[in-house]
Amino acid sequence: MKSSYPFVLVAVVGLAACESAPPARPSTATAATPSAPIVVAKPELVEPYSSSPEPSKPTARLAALNPQLESWKQRAAGRIHEVNSKQLFEGRPEHLLRAVIVVEATVDRTGKVMNSKIMRSPGIASLDAAALRSLGSASPLPAPPPSLVARGPLVYQETWLFRKDGRFQLRSLALPQE
Repeated sequence: MKSSYPFVLVAVVGLAACESAPPARPSTATAATPSAPIVVAKPELVEPYSSSPEPSKPTARLAALNPQLESWKQRAAGRIHEVNSKQLFEGRPEHLLRAVIVVEATVDRTGKVMNSKIMRSPGIASLDAAALRSLGSASPLPAPPPSLVARGPLVYQETWLFRKDGRFQLRSLALPQE
C-alpha cells in the first residue's frame, strides 16, 4: 500500500499559499510625496417611481391679492382707458409685443397721481414717456377705498402693453395674450 503522505503535504502547502497575502509591489511614489488614499464613492440607488409624495421643499409663495386693490386698479385702468382712447388697441394683445412697461404710481386719498416712475422697460424712451403721459392725463383717478390709504398714499403698479404701432392696453383690463 502506498503512502498518501506526499499528497496530504501538497494539499496543505497549496491551502496555505491561498491564504497568504500577495507579495508587496514596489511603490512608484517618492518618499517626499505621500500618496493620497483613493476614495471610491458608492453610487446612489435610484428608487423606482413610487406613488408616495416626496417631502416638500419650501417654495416662494405669492402674496394673496387684495380684492379691494384689484377692483380699484380696474377702475383706475378704466379711467386711463377712457382719457386715452385714441392711443389704445382693442382685442387680445399680440403674442410678441413691442414693449411691456411697468409704472409705479403714488396716489393720494382723492385719486390724484402724486408721483410716477418707470419700474420696468425695454428702454424705448418714447414709449416710457407715452405710458407716463397717459397716466398723468388721467389724473385724478378714482378715489381709492379708505382702507387702502389709511396709512398714507397708495403706491401701486400698472403694466402697459405696447404693440408695434405704439398703441397700448393696460394689463388690468387686457384679455389674455394670443
